[in-house]
Amino acid sequence: MACIVAGMSNVFDLLELEWARLRDDRTVARRLRSVCELAGVRTLAELEAHVRAADPAGADAVLLALVTRTVDHDDELAARVLLQLLLPGTRNLARRWWALGDHDERSAAAVAAVYGRIRRYPLARRPGRVAANVLLDAARDLRRSVPRTTIHPTDDPGALVDDRDHGRHTGPAGELAEVLTDAVDAGVLDLRDARLIAQTRIAGARVADLATHTRLGSRTLWDRRQRAERRLAAWGACA
Repeated sequence: MACIVAGMSNVFDLLELEWARLRDDRTVARRLRSVCELAGVRTLAELEAHVRAADPAGADAVLLALVTRTVDHDDELAARVLLQLLLPGTRNLARRWWALGDHDERSAAAVAAVYGRIRRYPLARRPGRVAANVLLDAARDLRRSVPRTTIHPTDDPGALVDDRDHGRHTGPAGELAEVLTDAVDAGVLDLRDARLIAQTRIAGARVADLATHTRLGSRTLWDRRQRAERRLAAWGACA
């Protein structure tokens, strides 16, 4: 897994290519016979489909079986399958953590953080809610890796995850982060202006402090934020 994370152009594409080779291979699935039997399936593809369709308790039972094999038996295949099952939440982490760099850099950082947390999962202390725990811990690791002068749009990493889709923002701060991300995706705001709004309106950074750090005048940042917020408001009114 470490070789996959390092030095790639798009880690998610590489993981999906690898999964395409693993998902229907029954020889590979037999290495996780106990987990497959728990879910009543024969292939990793069927295991993935089972978890995606299961209720939270049913999905968590499979995730717990996988992380138990990972921790107790140093099972790299179990860790890889669990990573695959957490890819939606991992993609969301990569998408949200703007401060970590470009798309490829964020993707690599998010995958490394999630995989690392899978391999070091505190099974004795957290024998449940595996997806939420892994993704929350990975989010905290990503937060710590961001330079102190850069603030992520969501001040509370605990708002990053809910039990069902493993990665949705909640609360007013999360809602604004969602709007800003959608505005960037739609081309309404560039990433620089979205960060400025997030840093000052969500995380509470002072414009004067940002001006000092960026060596731009406070007036320049005030005007830039005002223009960006006007664009955001106009876009919201038309949406």
